[in-house]
Amino acid sequence: MQTRPAVEPGEKYDAEWIRFWLGRCEWLERTHSLSSDGRWMAVFAIQWAPFGGAAAADLMERFGVERERFLELVLAALAPRSSDLQRIRAVKSRLRASLEHAWRRIE
Repeated sequence: MQTRPAVEPGEKYDAEWIRFWLGRCEWLERTHSLSSDGRWMAVFAIQWAPFGGAAAADLMERFGVERERFLELVLAALAPRSSDLQRIRAVKSRLRASLEHAWRRIE
């Protein structure tokens, strides 16, 4: 059985990608699978993904943390829980992998 790669080769972090994942974040919050704070951080991370993430100064001003800590918080908020349905776990895992790739690709 083949598994789909966590991040598609050459994944494009464009407007379509942003719209898709913003919609999934809204869905995750509606299903109580993502807290409002988690969604707030994830939305910010999604919006900045096309640029390789936000600048350290922006993260310090908005969230009071450094870049690496912000990414840890976002990934923790999106961590699949044992109580999540399989579809929710899959969505969270895919978004986590995609965001981690986007935010670390230029470091």
